[in-house]
Amino acid sequence: MVSVTARKIRDHGTERASVGVGRVYTGYLISYPYIGRGMVIFRDPHGHRMITTPVKRVLGEPGGKQIYVETENSVYKLEIHGEPLFPLRSPGE
Repeated sequence: MVSVTARKIRDHGTERASVGVGRVYTGYLISYPYIGRGMVIFRDPHGHRMITTPVKRVLGEPGGKQIYVETENSVYKLEIHGEPLFPLRSPGE
């Protein structure tokens, strides 16, 4: 688990024009994003969670301070703050 700021930078939806692009989500990333699973961020201060559609692609290093996550509907830029409280495991570890 690690503190993150996720910014929605692209919306793939064709039904609506760029809903939520630029929106910022701050909270805790529970695990490294896995392809085929939704990404979960527990948000501060009320404990709400954001769950994305399944992840299609992850760009960046698992230990890096910035990664890009493409889901079925959107693309997010994640900024990692500090060190993980528990080790984040990338797929295959």
